[in-house]
Amino acid sequence: MDQVEEIKQKVDIVELVQEYVQLKRAGRNFKGLCPFHGEKTPSFMVNPELQIFKCFGCNEGGDCYSFLQKIEGMEFGEALQTLAKRVGVTLESYRPSGVEEVREKLIGINTLAAQAYHYLLTKHKSGKKALEYLKDRGISEESVEKFNLGYAPDEWEFLTKYMGKKNIKIDDLRRAGLVVEGKSYDRFRNRIIFPLANARGQVMGFAGRILDGEGQAKYVNTPETEIYHKSELLYGLDITRSEIKHAGWAVIVEGEIDMIASWQSGVTNVVAIKGSALTERQVEILRRICDTVVLALDADVAGDSAARRGIEIADKNGLMVKMVRLSGAKDPGELAIQKPEEWKKAVKEAIPIYDFYIESAVTRHGLEIAGKKKIGQELLPIWAGISDEIVKAHYIRQLAKVLDVGEDDIRVQLAKTLNSKHEILNKSQIPNFKSQKSRREVREERLILMALLGKKTKELGKISWIKTDFWRRVVERIDDLPSELKGRVQELMLTDEEFSEKKWEEAKDLLELVDIEERMVGDDTSKIGELSRRKAELTRNK
Repeated sequence: MDQVEEIKQKVDIVELVQEYVQLKRAGRNFKGLCPFHGEKTPSFMVNPELQIFKCFGCNEGGDCYSFLQKIEGMEFGEALQTLAKRVGVTLESYRPSGVEEVREKLIGINTLAAQAYHYLLTKHKSGKKALEYLKDRGISEESVEKFNLGYAPDEWEFLTKYMGKKNIKIDDLRRAGLVVEGKSYDRFRNRIIFPLANARGQVMGFAGRILDGEGQAKYVNTPETEIYHKSELLYGLDITRSEIKHAGWAVIVEGEIDMIASWQSGVTNVVAIKGSALTERQVEILRRICDTVVLALDADVAGDSAARRGIEIADKNGLMVKMVRLSGAKDPGELAIQKPEEWKKAVKEAIPIYDFYIESAVTRHGLEIAGKKKIGQELLPIWAGISDEIVKAHYIRQLAKVLDVGEDDIRVQLAKTLNSKHEILNKSQIPNFKSQKSRREVREERLILMALLGKKTKELGKISWIKTDFWRRVVERIDDLPSELKGRVQELMLTDEEFSEKKWEEAKDLLELVDIEERMVGDDTSKIGELSRRKAELTRNK
């Protein structure tokens, strides 16, 4: 047994998956809501005997390695190392792939850069001004350490020269985004540095806030690289993940300072995004650890189409979305620093996003006839995107009350909105590309399942009615299945059904019945009488 297989056998896949998904026993398996797509009825199965998982909704499946790769965005090598450490196995001969080597190299470079920037901020005289700036903004020394904040000096080649002494090539610095593409000077100069870490604390990139200087961007960020993708990162999640999971909800702010200020104030179940719009990847990550998100963004969410799209993504993935109403401060960071108790109160009193949309629209447009028309034009396309029909019905009723019109009037206008945007699709006109199994395949699959559950695989060789190529090969190799057959056979075991002799006999009879019917319409009719009698006998038994 090689080490990959040894680690796999030692990992408890149920225990691993339960760190991300709430599972309940279902016969031999465990069942839960799939972490890879939004669903309300569990279709995600984990089998502890076979050490595999499978979602029958989105078709995602695999073993402990593929689960970590999918859910954490790991390469195989990283998943292998993580699981080896988990079960106490020392890897002896693993060689990372080219992609993994690049990833490790860039993370190593970023980690070294973060350490250098942090030292300059906290220990070197060049960082004194930056440290004073943070203190004036209300950022504590504890936060400076907790979030590993740093300072990039007002020099063109500080990092380039420093890394050169560590034998790190300038091409690799460009690849990491630390040196400007096509140039030979540092990207970050005279800026407060915020290391941008993934959920596992690995530094993937940086954000740099200007200290002073006219005509310069307030923030400079690492560009998209092989390891840094803005749309996937939630700032601070490596520190606040356990608080979010425990609370069951996450506060989302816009920017690093707002996130740190909230954390300092005691609202620690918080993360930050870049801009005002949640992405599909961010929603996917949050959905695994909480069921509600509370938005506290600088932008006018009601008027921001990108933000509204992000909210619709969250809604369709089953997250409840609420909105914080800020007053007396220009942003969450200012309120959290200056009046932490008011910030806590504002978060606690967050209202459902669709209530917020109504409030915002009424405030901006008023309730005169022209205003009502604008409110309808603004809100009905949003209402059309609400995925839960009960929630949609509630807000149709709420909007009708606010506008002082009948619910039917709202529904008629909503239908016009949908039609005008071509959002009504006749499901009967949508082609179904899902492959359909023949009646024979369904019956053969059922028989194989019963044989596996009841440990009757040796009896399969005596049954002549299994004729499809795939299941015939399975029967022939049942004791030593090759990889091309094993996956589909293992998936059969991901069921909460139990074996019984009655089900086993019924599965045999039903398959024999299919076989008889096929032979009766075939070219060879010499045994038609015998087949008819057997068919009648089987039919009576049913």
